[in-house]
Amino acid sequence: MDEQTFWGLVDSIGHDYDRLADALSDHGADDIRDFADHLARALHALDTPAHFRAVQRSGASFLAVRCAAVAAGASAYRQVLSAPDRLAGFTDRPAAQLLPVAERAYRISTRTDWQHQPAVDTGTGANTAAWGSSWLHPHMGTTTGEGGAPQNYMIALQHVALTLDADPSWRSWWRRSGLAACELGIVAEGNLDHLRPSADIRRLEDRLRANFTCALPRREETDLPARATSEVRSMFEVIRQAMSMPALPPTPPLPRLPADVPDVTVTTKPLPEISADLEPQGYLTLAQIQEFFG
Repeated sequence: MDEQTFWGLVDSIGHDYDRLADALSDHGADDIRDFADHLARALHALDTPAHFRAVQRSGASFLAVRCAAVAAGASAYRQVLSAPDRLAGFTDRPAAQLLPVAERAYRISTRTDWQHQPAVDTGTGANTAAWGSSWLHPHMGTTTGEGGAPQNYMIALQHVALTLDADPSWRSWWRRSGLAACELGIVAEGNLDHLRPSADIRRLEDRLRANFTCALPRREETDLPARATSEVRSMFEVIRQAMSMPALPPTPPLPRLPADVPDVTVTTKPLPEISADLEPQGYLTLAQIQEFFG
């Protein structure tokens, strides 16, 4: 079955999924498998951050709404594909019933079990070309009020961030934001500086920019990964609340760092100088944390 035949079936039958299954069952097993593959590719192509955002506030299933756009026929589908905001028009008619049509048709046609797995995934975020293979991009920085943060602590902070980036539960959680990526800036300040920590969270087109300050580890601290994990998780709790997102997933176990891990690139800036007749500032203001990474 070619793509034209696939859309011909969908266009002629529309949302009557029982009739569609019956019509498809008149075809051979190969055609039915081809139908499933064409459907998966169509749904996969609509799996983009822009399409997700069009549906997000409705509370409807993103996959079921994409099914509705496919079931509406080739013309409607192509409009939605090129103009993601149009997908919002399908939130009141989710069409998850389209998903098992090929399996039903195959069972009717062959009297055997369905074992075909389409070549592409239809889950949210499966279209990595659209969503990007990495969602969390850490940027490390430090002030120089107490000589700057130790490199091993900056390595630990980045290691935690990269572990979350690779974790399926955290990747799935981030997809709920509808944004392609999180630019996470972490600026380690001295302990005095951290008495007044700063946080800047802004949406920039299809990504979130979130810059935070965190305190330097105490000299007697030896478990830097645990300290870094607590700091990064606290940052994401702030992000979660700011974006009204679901509870954070569990923190995955940190892989052991190799002995030869390279140094982390760190942006280093001094605290602004204050005139002698004013009290030393000792911390980054909101405006300064906004500008720290340029």
